[in-house]
Amino acid sequence: MNARNAFDGEGVVLVIGPAIAEDLPPVVREGLARRTLVNTGQTCPCGARLVVPSRAARRRAVRRQEVLHVTVEHEDDCPASDAAIEDALRSRRPR
Repeated sequence: MNARNAFDGEGVVLVIGPAIAEDLPPVVREGLARRTLVNTGQTCPCGARLVVPSRAARRRAVRRQEVLHVTVEHEDDCPASDAAIEDALRSRRPR
């Protein structure tokens, strides 16, 4: 399969989101749903967007056959922030 031209001429992008289980705390479910929105190119209600590296960085990653990392910075009070999800899961653990 020729993966060229799938993403700005630089290969294939594959994002796999988590299944959102019904038994998760509501804040975790909301956080994961918001992360899925952002991963599909939409904007989180907190305003966070997917920040894709520059074209040069993308091309370099393709040449080197490296995984390309992107960033998303949710607001501190957003349920999709790392801290919100970690806190909700931590409070759910048996002590």
